[in-house]
Amino acid sequence: MSIKLYTDKTELFECNVALEGASIKESKLRAILKFDDKNLMVEGKIKSNGKGQILLPKLKNISEDGEVGKMELEVIAEDAYFQPYEETFKVVTSKKATVEVLGKESSKPKIVVEKITPEMEMTKMLRENGITKKMLVKNKSRFTLVLHNYYKEANIKEGFNVFLSKVLKRLD
Repeated sequence: MSIKLYTDKTELFECNVALEGASIKESKLRAILKFDDKNLMVEGKIKSNGKGQILLPKLKNISEDGEVGKMELEVIAEDAYFQPYEETFKVVTSKKATVEVLGKESSKPKIVVEKITPEMEMTKMLRENGITKKMLVKNKSRFTLVLHNYYKEANIKEGFNVFLSKVLKRLD
């Protein structure tokens, strides 16, 4: 038979201890958990009725899930040492969670760089002043002079008519 010890919870190991020729009152009980590369000693108690109890700790930082070893019980009664019990154990985790990834999207930040053009600036200014495409076309002679002055000061390389058509398109 093999006992289970846990990585994530404590386990109470209980046994009955019977001694002949020595007092149970002065006796000590301990468990030694023997792994391949280390040993862990855990002190226990023997009650006056002979019931032994050892609280075995969580083995999370000591052992891994699936590791096996041997547990030896020791009884020290007055000046005598006994090893009356030995059993193999397996370390398990009582609570487990698994995750199945169905899909994973890479969420990289998107950066949009937009070059500000003279027609964009002009369109923004017209909108801020409540001027629509309809108003611009209706009052063509008044706005042509303003647009032409801006065109010259902005030192736009393309023709004025190309600039004007871009501004009108953006006002849609």
